Amino acid sequence: MRILFVLPRMVTGGLERVTLNLVKELQNRGHDCAFALRKAYGELLPEAEALCPVYEIGAKGLHQFVPNLSKLIRTWQPTHIVSALSDIGFLTYLAIKYSGQKVFWAHGVHGTHHLIIAQPTFIGRLRFRLDKLFSSVVYQKCNVVIAVSNGVKQDILKEFKCSTKKVITIYNPVLDSTDFKTEIIESHSNHDSPKIIALGRLTRQKGFDILIQAMQKVPKPWHLEIWGGGEEKQNLQNLINISGLQEHIKLKGNTSQPLKTLRQANLFVLSSRYEGFGLVLVEALSCGKKIVATDCPHGPREILESGLWGTLVENENIEALANAIIKNLNNNAPPSTKLLIQRAQAFTVEAATDQWEKVLKNFKEDV
Repeated sequence: MRILFVLPRMVTGGLERVTLNLVKELQNRGHDCAFALRKAYGELLPEAEALCPVYEIGAKGLHQFVPNLSKLIRTWQPTHIVSALSDIGFLTYLAIKYSGQKVFWAHGVHGTHHLIIAQPTFIGRLRFRLDKLFSSVVYQKCNVVIAVSNGVKQDILKEFKCSTKKVITIYNPVLDSTDFKTEIIESHSNHDSPKIIALGRLTRQKGFDILIQAMQKVPKPWHLEIWGGGEEKQNLQNLINISGLQEHIKLKGNTSQPLKTLRQANLFVLSSRYEGFGLVLVEALSCGKKIVATDCPHGPREILESGLWGTLVENENIEALANAIIKNLNNNAPPSTKLLIQRAQAFTVEAATDQWEKVLKNFKEDV
């Protein structure tokens, strides 16, 4: 197979990370892969370029996207195209149609539609309407829709006219076999007090503002490290300063080694308002860490199996999040590391790629 992956960019995000994992494994299995990026930038771009060809198709503006992608489809001759995000998917549909080529098209959905509004503003409402419009076209025209969780799948089937046979759940390819350590994994803190770690892009979605407010209610001593970059950095730093927690909460920036970072934690906290999957939960499980997570739509409940592998708290509830953190910090009994790792092994790159190959190969004759 020759598979072209269409994305907007290569920043440090969950979508980009899992796509790189998938591409690496597909190429290990003998398939040719390439990236078509709207703009060739982002922290993960060097890794993408080291894996396979990377084509920039909209460097000077969005008006270049469709004609340049159409030209690339005609010259690179992919057998399959994989897109993600509703606007990119809509433009990909136009490019495929304009190219005149027969190609199997899979569209990945990594989040829920009814929570796409970033802010309760005119722009937020406009984004929601456009997302719904673009998605309705994409789901009708693509060959298969890949949802990253069963919750996302049910959201698609509820909100859009789409055949149940067309929507398939494939969990994200998060970890490979070399990422697992079967020995007991110790916490390595530079502080005498417990180290709490949160990890994700600094956006409203991730709810780090909720976490910071919750930490005001948690008795000291403790240290919280929030890893990631994004547009909410200054707002979060302002909240930390207003709370008087500058010595206890640090915004650490991006990390290229999330597993190494997580292994240093006494407790991992996911405070998201919504997720499509929540791959960092899988990474925390693979490190044998205690977990507190919001019961947000849709990934955490599925990954943690309704709280079997971590503490789930009511979404956007500051008091509940604080109480769960306090309870986990006071409970010194270590988690069953081997069982946590065993759960994480359900989300390996190899398992996800097996499913992707099955979907792409089975549909090949229908192209």
